[in-house]
Amino acid sequence: MIHHLTRSLAMKNFLLLLFAVYSSAVLGQGLSALSDVRKVTDEAMTRIANGDFDGSFKILKPLTIVPSAEFDAMVGQTKLQLPIVGGRFGSSIGYEFIREDRLGETLARFTYIHRFEKHAMRWLFYLYRGNNGWVVNTFLFDDKWHELFR
Repeated sequence: MIHHLTRSLAMKNFLLLLFAVYSSAVLGQGLSALSDVRKVTDEAMTRIANGDFDGSFKILKPLTIVPSAEFDAMVGQTKLQLPIVGGRFGSSIGYEFIREDRLGETLARFTYIHRFEKHAMRWLFYLYRGNNGWVVNTFLFDDKWHELFR
């Protein structure tokens, strides 16, 4: 019973998150609070760690400023690289939020690692707050997690 309630609450929170993201996209705006963007990137990383890259990119797309065709090409490139990552690093074992960096009132970066059995991938989300709220200006991932110690 508790597991069912927990799952139900998680689904409700996820639906509210999706509503917030898609409402912002329809209105042509970002999200008003950086904490709301963090909820989106946390959900994206959960999906990435579970192998649902399509779902992850689908919830990120409305918050990005990347043109649709460029975004779709980026997703395609990622899908081509996935078999190589899995073969080299082993199975996904989750993700970890590392830190939030802020520069002034308009720039931020969220840093995560995607954990594998043998290695980790670094994920960086660069955020910008303009007149329409916070957007994901760009994001990238690579296997250079050692650079997090700089």
